[in-house]
Amino acid sequence: MNEIRAGWRPLLAATLGTMCGIFAFTNYTQGFFVGPVTSEFGWTPPQFFLSYTVLMCLGLITGPVIGSLAAKHGIRALGIIGLLGHACAYVLISFNNGSLLLWYMSFALLAILSAGSLPIIWTTVLNSWFKQDRGKAIGITMAGTGLGAFLFPPIVEYMISNHGWRAAYQGVAVAAALLALPFVIVFFKEKDAGVKKNERVNEEQTDMMWGLTRREAMGTYRFWILGIVLFVTALVIVGLLSNFERIMTQQGLERPTIAKVASVMGLTIILGRLLVGFLVDKFWAPGVAASFFVLPTIAVLVLLSMDVTVGIAFLIAILIGLAAGAELDLLAYLTSKFFGPANYPTVFGAIFAFFAVGAGLGPPAYGAAAQAAGGYTSILQISAVLLVLCIVLFLALGKYPPEETSY
Repeated sequence: MNEIRAGWRPLLAATLGTMCGIFAFTNYTQGFFVGPVTSEFGWTPPQFFLSYTVLMCLGLITGPVIGSLAAKHGIRALGIIGLLGHACAYVLISFNNGSLLLWYMSFALLAILSAGSLPIIWTTVLNSWFKQDRGKAIGITMAGTGLGAFLFPPIVEYMISNHGWRAAYQGVAVAAALLALPFVIVFFKEKDAGVKKNERVNEEQTDMMWGLTRREAMGTYRFWILGIVLFVTALVIVGLLSNFERIMTQQGLERPTIAKVASVMGLTIILGRLLVGFLVDKFWAPGVAASFFVLPTIAVLVLLSMDVTVGIAFLIAILIGLAAGAELDLLAYLTSKFFGPANYPTVFGAIFAFFAVGAGLGPPAYGAAAQAAGGYTSILQISAVLLVLCIVLFLALGKYPPEETSY
């Protein structure tokens, strides 16, 4: 825990940046906006969620680009710009007058302006501060999304009910930026930021410098296995999260109750992040990943086979939340372990593109499938099969590289 004590300041800044950035707010609140927005403009849910597809699929560009920019220009300025851009973009989205084209263009702009608030930035700082406790540090940082998932749904629901969806977008996004920015400005710094390029780095820093380049990583089978498994897990988990409110509504639950269930899911996401961070420091990470994704498989099977009471809804939220909590932690940790920390932001940016596309396709795919089938049964059956595939793919990653196990 010496590393945690030494690096708690950048760790705190990274956690708040994660909580107040694009992933937490967008992933865990859009289900509460879909009803009010579509009712006002006469859109269908798939039309609404296509904006999320635009946002996430642009990760094919923003992920690798922001990774390259981080490697060349550092992460602090990018984090600050990303938080400001995230708030400004949501304010612009709130001014929409019913134009679908403008709605999609606004979310494309959101993807660009908020790219600096992606996990690529917040987790990069950890490689210079943490070695033995890197899994724990990643878990704590990514618990920021769980904090957002706990705090944002009831706040957003209250804002929408009392002040409308436009005020909810504006107020929550701006408040989030104002909360995180002071800590990012003061504390978000890499450990070796003060070392000049022509100075000799110390032995600890030299030990951290093994790693594949992006081109080298893309030439390995593990890169493509990890990319595919992250695409599939993002497709399923984000699809379930974004449609959770509508799935529970079809099961007969009311919106205030669903908001409370979603908040418990947020707490479970925090637990999942912290738990997976602790476990991967001690055990083989792909095995930990496979174990965690058994949980949403059980949740989907419960949804398919039982009538959902409030108690069952909480159980389902906990099972999905634990896997959602593990997902981004594993993305960051597995990238670092299998490809090394030396070129982490560029490699992570490339792998993140798989995650972004899966996350972008999940919400509209689930919404469209439910609309076509008159319910979520068919897409939930497909989800169960895809989750089993994910478990197999995680196990196929194999052992850590020799460079990782020897340093």
